[in-house]
Amino acid sequence: MMVARDRGKRSIGIDQIGFITRVLILFEMTDCQKRSTLMEIGYKPHALHAQEQCFDSRMYQKAIGSILYAAPGTGPDVTYATPVFGRYAEQPSILHWEAMKHLLRYLQGTCDCKLTIYAPSLGRDSQSIVSYVDADFVGEADRSTSTSRIVVHAIGTLLNWNSKQQSTVAQSTMEAEMIATV
Repeated sequence: MMVARDRGKRSIGIDQIGFITRVLILFEMTDCQKRSTLMEIGYKPHALHAQEQCFDSRMYQKAIGSILYAAPGTGPDVTYATPVFGRYAEQPSILHWEAMKHLLRYLQGTCDCKLTIYAPSLGRDSQSIVSYVDADFVGEADRSTSTSRIVVHAIGTLLNWNSKQQSTVAQSTMEAEMIATV
């Protein structure tokens, strides 16, 4: 993890460019096409079906672990995708690996992004705390459950982020988002 201070802007930038580059080298994805999304739009993971071909679970688990290592430090964007993919780590299919490669391509395109923390200003909003919550309605086809995501900003700086599978089955998008706020 690299930490850089900018005294002029009164900020600290944190990145994991070196680590993500090593992960991309490990999985031979350094020359891949970059992606702007974590997953294909509309992708709904599911357990391995009888007609699908299995993929090497060790390699799949190594990819999840590598990306999951980066998520708490500087990867609020990947905290949704890694646990979703992790649910299928025991028996991944070729389709799961293709989705993982899509995530690695996303990291290739965003690895130079930094998490920046600014010093608080003395303005009107210097004490504000803002939370954003989202949920994917029935994002997991096998269990009909949704996944909640939350980010918390305080004083203009991202402080906390989290993603977790909901334990209750929601009947609508609105209900999934209401469950996410709890």
